[in-house]
Amino acid sequence: MGNDNKSPEQEAFDERLNRAQLKAKPVEPDDPDTASRVAFKMGIDLVAGTGVGLFMGYWIDKWFDTAPVFLIVLLILGFVTGLRNVVVEAMRIQKASEDADLTAHDTAANADEQKD
Repeated sequence: MGNDNKSPEQEAFDERLNRAQLKAKPVEPDDPDTASRVAFKMGIDLVAGTGVGLFMGYWIDKWFDTAPVFLIVLLILGFVTGLRNVVVEAMRIQKASEDADLTAHDTAANADEQKD
């Protein structure tokens, strides 16, 4: 680790070993941004917002005896809220993806500079 007296063969071996370890790194199944989790979360956000708006609108209309006025208004409001949550999540994922691409690009550029 702190030994600076490595032979060129030892340094080449260490570099190959590090590259092999990076390639063999297992994919984490608990990654919070796996595609199925993201799709499930977006679906739940949309359905939950719409469902809450529908439920609240129905009960307010029943309580005030006001036909479907609050049902329609809160249903639309719930749908818009759910859609907003989906868009915010999609933007967060896109930003994370762009940041990862930039990091990978910077790492590759630094590796190329070190070779020269």
